[in-house]
Amino acid sequence: MIGEAAPSTSPEFLAPLFRCKVLKPPRYLVPPNERVVTHPPIDVVAGVIRRDDGQLLITQRLADDTLGGYWEFPGGKVDPGEELKAALHRELREEIGVETEIGAEIHHIVHAYPDRDVRLYFYDVRILSGEPQKLEVADLRWVTTDELMNYQFPDADRPLLNQLRGVG
Repeated sequence: MIGEAAPSTSPEFLAPLFRCKVLKPPRYLVPPNERVVTHPPIDVVAGVIRRDDGQLLITQRLADDTLGGYWEFPGGKVDPGEELKAALHRELREEIGVETEIGAEIHHIVHAYPDRDVRLYFYDVRILSGEPQKLEVADLRWVTTDELMNYQFPDADRPLLNQLRGVG
């Protein structure tokens, strides 16, 4: 209020504040079968690239990557502020050296890993130029939908694999 003195910051005024007992925040226990997510979700894009004969392109993750050695549809993480389709275009150029046309989103899933959630966006992709190369992947293969189950994919890809195979 106008005309009132501001609260004092003298040692006598503040002394009672410093004699207070400082309370620690309560500690919460997490049940053993629950997880604690400490990071924001990661957005990941992947391309389902199909040849004229119906075979699909899959790539193998590098051994020192998270889930190293697993197979996946080519793609990667979306950079902050990057559009999903632009990220996929960039990732396909960097990982397998092809220029692409990104089509419609064909599948979207949020998958909970032990330490974080991943939002996966799968798009129909057509190669405009270039042949897929092993630039930032351990291996790549063209496979039929029936052959997909012969490869070890991350759990997050299972619903899409089933969709592509016409199962479930």
